[in-house]
Amino acid sequence: MAEFPSKVSTRTSSPAQGAGASVSALRPDLGFVRSSLGALMLLQLLMIFNVGATVLYITAFITCSAAVELTSLKGTRQYNQRAAASFFACLVMIAYGVSAFFSFQAWRGVGSNAATSQMAGGYA
Repeated sequence: MAEFPSKVSTRTSSPAQGAGASVSALRPDLGFVRSSLGALMLLQLLMIFNVGATVLYITAFITCSAAVELTSLKGTRQYNQRAAASFFACLVMIAYGVSAFFSFQAWRGVGSNAATSQMAGGYA
């Protein structure tokens, strides 16, 4: 234990006078974003966004579909507006769902099965 204090440096630094928060501290770390870990993190955020948007558009589709009054006549303005909103919500829900599926497939990676990746790597 006698040699412990001589190996430890306790020197501290103070910020420059009047520097405050510098602009360089607010810039994103592009090196991290370009790394494989950063790319996976961004892909996972996109996947979460797409899943959340899918759930919200499912809710919008159900709400718009349920809001059409059974007594309203087909071809009236109110009926057409609700039908158009339901149709649009359904299309966007499908698009976000497909995008979330492909984001999940990309996040999971090709050849994530241990048996197939071992076979491909062993005989290539």
